[in-house]
Amino acid sequence: MVITQVTTWTGTPGGMELLEAAAKDSAPIHESLGAKNPRLMRGMGFNTAAYYVLEFDSMEAYGAFCDALLQHEWWDVTAAALAETYPDLKMSSQDVFYDGLTRK
Repeated sequence: MVITQVTTWTGTPGGMELLEAAAKDSAPIHESLGAKNPRLMRGMGFNTAAYYVLEFDSMEAYGAFCDALLQHEWWDVTAAALAETYPDLKMSSQDVFYDGLTRK
């Protein structure tokens, strides 16, 4: 069963630029920890929201990723950087999904 994590980010246009740069740097780290197909989804036109999407082969793989991420130095560096960008950039929510049409 494919698991999809979607992190919703909101912010100013400048905050969205920072997010795009950070996502480009973060994606390879997330892949090295077990995530697949990282994407930063943006709406067309003027939009102050973005969705960072990661996929996993199973709930077990997602759990292993979460454990590894919390132990990785990326976590502390990112937390400090986010504190500096607030309120121009905020993590609004993080949701975990499975595809109900292909659930096995």
